Amino acid sequence: MYRVFLLSLFVAVQFTAALSDTPHQIVTKYKNYHTICNGLGYKEKSCANNGVVAFQALLQNDISDLGTYQTVKFDTVKLNEGSGYDVKTGKFTAPEDGVYSFSWNVLVYSGKEFHTEIVKNGNVVAKNYADGRILKSGYHLTSSSTVNIKMKKREQVWIRSHNKHGRYIHGSSWSYFSGFKL
Repeated sequence: MYRVFLLSLFVAVQFTAALSDTPHQIVTKYKNYHTICNGLGYKEKSCANNGVVAFQALLQNDISDLGTYQTVKFDTVKLNEGSGYDVKTGKFTAPEDGVYSFSWNVLVYSGKEFHTEIVKNGNVVAKNYADGRILKSGYHLTSSSTVNIKMKKREQVWIRSHNKHGRYIHGSSWSYFSGFKL
C-alpha cells in the first residue's frame, strides 16, 4: 500500500506538466517516473505482440506407420502469435517464461490406432490413447487431451507417437495441436 501511495504521489508531482514545460523537461519527468517504477519492482512489458502467445496447428495429410517415438508434424498453421510453433519440426518453443496450456486431438478410423504423448524437452508429460480397433468397420474415434506445463524461455514441447502405436492418424483438419500462454 505504501508503494502505491509513493508512486501516486510521484506521478502527481512529476506529471503535472505546466504549459511552460519543454519537450526535454517532459522526457526527463518520464525517465524519472520510469526509474522509480523499476525501483519499486514493476517490470516493463513488450508491446510487440501485446504479450499474446498462442498457436493452432492442424494436420491436413494423413500419417501412417509413424516410427517409434517420432514427432507428429502438424502441417498447417492457422495461428502462431509469438512465432512459437515450427511446422518443419512440429515443435513449440516457448518465446518467454510462463505456464502454457496445450491441447491435442487425434482422429483414427476403425481398425487403426494412434497413441500419442506430449513431451517437454524429451520428457513425457501426458499421454493420449486413440484405439479404433474397438470400433465396428466404417466408424471413427477421436481422443483429446489437455495439459498445463510450466516452461522457461526456449524450452520445447511437442506431440510424438507413443512406442510403436503410431499406426494411423487422419488429417483433413480433424487432428490438431494447439497451445497458449496463461
